[in-house]
Amino acid sequence: MAVALKALFDKRRLALTRARFRAWWEGEAFDEDNAVAEIEASLAAANDETGDADDALFDAPEFEPTPRLVALSVLWGEDRIRPGDSTTDKLEPARIGLAPDGVLALLGPGHVGPIAAVAGAHPGKIDVFEWREETFEALQAGIAKAELGGRVNAARVDIEAHVFTPNHYDGLLSTDDFAYCSYPPHLAQQIMKCLKPGAAAVVESYVGLRIAELPTAFASSFAEPHIRAHGDLLQFFVDAGLRLEADEDVTEDFLETARQSFKQLGEKLTSVGGLDVNAAQELAWEAEAWRMRLKLLAQRRLERRRFILRKPTGDEPAQAENANAPDA
Repeated sequence: MAVALKALFDKRRLALTRARFRAWWEGEAFDEDNAVAEIEASLAAANDETGDADDALFDAPEFEPTPRLVALSVLWGEDRIRPGDSTTDKLEPARIGLAPDGVLALLGPGHVGPIAAVAGAHPGKIDVFEWREETFEALQAGIAKAELGGRVNAARVDIEAHVFTPNHYDGLLSTDDFAYCSYPPHLAQQIMKCLKPGAAAVVESYVGLRIAELPTAFASSFAEPHIRAHGDLLQFFVDAGLRLEADEDVTEDFLETARQSFKQLGEKLTSVGGLDVNAAQELAWEAEAWRMRLKLLAQRRLERRRFILRKPTGDEPAQAENANAPDA
């Protein structure tokens, strides 16, 4: 009984402190008697309800996205920072034959949209590794809002140096991480290291040669791009010991998804109402950079590839050391 009374007292004191802070923040005079009365009324209502009224009283403030994240959500869809859709995301666990109870590593989702889609298709545990500092807080807030915290864990990592747990994952999904990694051999080796023998990974990335337009096309990126030739990326995988099971050109699909988002932009702007000035500026900046990127993709001076890679079991023969060698 004493414990219960102490907990109730602590809740009242915390609520009173928050009310006092809120008044200060809003520049209003703090009426303690009125605040206490409101708190008591809320607690009394909570006792009469079967729901979690206490939680409503003491919930943390709702996360406020930055103008840049607002702009990206308008351009690419809610809780997304790049072209994509839930239907495609939900196919990824099946693409690598992930069992329902398998543990999945999800690299570089950017925001919670892709995570929620994958979690909707895979009932097992998911470990998220995000390297974008600017999106990580939003990603965490999205996981909590979607009530995925019980089986989805998120960590912010340095993609250049992070060391994964060996032989831990039944599958891995990586999107754009190799496009922004300055030393791909390390990342390829870590993918090889963290997969269980026989487990597979899906890696999606840009490939292409260095051209003068790349800085403009990636001007709005969260990190400096490191786009490499198709054959070079394949060689990193082979050198790490991964077996290449599929090498798919998904440029046209990616272009179509991005173009649809651009076509719907006017309608989206109408539906969300007037954008904040800062968000509108960010949207204009993103749209300009992405127009150049889509132009390069349409001209095939930049491509989008999906690689399916597998960690060999002990009795499998080694893959050819030169990934670019012609088939016999």
